[in-house]
Amino acid sequence: MSYEKGTFPPAKHFVSILFHEQETLDAIRGAVVEKLGSIDMESDPFPFDMTDYYRPEMGEQLFRVFLVLAELAPASQMIRIKQVCLELEEQHREAGNRTANLDPGYVDLYKLVLASEKYRGHKIYLDKGICADLTLLLGKNTVTTFEWTFPDFKEPRYVPFILQMRNRYREQLRSRA
Repeated sequence: MSYEKGTFPPAKHFVSILFHEQETLDAIRGAVVEKLGSIDMESDPFPFDMTDYYRPEMGEQLFRVFLVLAELAPASQMIRIKQVCLELEEQHREAGNRTANLDPGYVDLYKLVLASEKYRGHKIYLDKGICADLTLLLGKNTVTTFEWTFPDFKEPRYVPFILQMRNRYREQLRSRA
């Protein structure tokens, strides 16, 4: 599939959610659908056990779930999606603490990119306080990490779901052609 110079294919956006309580996930899933649109894929919960970073704020036994948005959209929509996710984190605080951490991003044929408010050397500033964090390169049946890739994204546990998400994206691109 080719695109004219200056035009780019849409992306397959997702919201990754770190949570402790199932009720929190259910509430946020509903809010994501309401504010961002329908979900066409959802991962099983993955244990989030590579770091203790969020435990003081969110509790023990954290999990990560990927909610994949049904509609393809320009990659630039990641800015708006990150802003919505920040609002949802604020709305779901209890006693000043977050009950969930929402990390949106997208996949395309070649990569997985996360949205970030933290500027670092490898991140590319987009607009409105949001950076693009190139997290993974996607090969035919492989995933390549970087020195800066988050520890849990370096583990193979997400790979089958990420490649499934990319395959769904590929199917959607073909159906548009």
